[in-house]
Amino acid sequence: MGEARYRYGLEDSYEEGMKEGIIKGKEEGKIEGEKVGIHKGRIEGKISLLLQQLDSKYHEDCSVWLFSLNDEQIENVSSLILTCNTLQELKDQVMISQ
Repeated sequence: MGEARYRYGLEDSYEEGMKEGIIKGKEEGKIEGEKVGIHKGRIEGKISLLLQQLDSKYHEDCSVWLFSLNDEQIENVSSLILTCNTLQELKDQVMISQ
């Protein structure tokens, strides 16, 4: 009888631990998801601004090229746009600065 009580106690503890783990995992997942979403939103905002600047300066659609770049390259574009006179020069400088 004591053994059955012990076994059921372990099962109850296991179930409680699982529930707590699931709740904690959901909370951590939500926080991580928010961080990723904020980062993604910032990058999309930068891309949107850069697209306007590139179109204004070079009068060409650069969206396909810009969306193919990684975060570091996008940062480079934002500073190189001031010094590069042509779109091709900008693209070359971005690829060199990797």
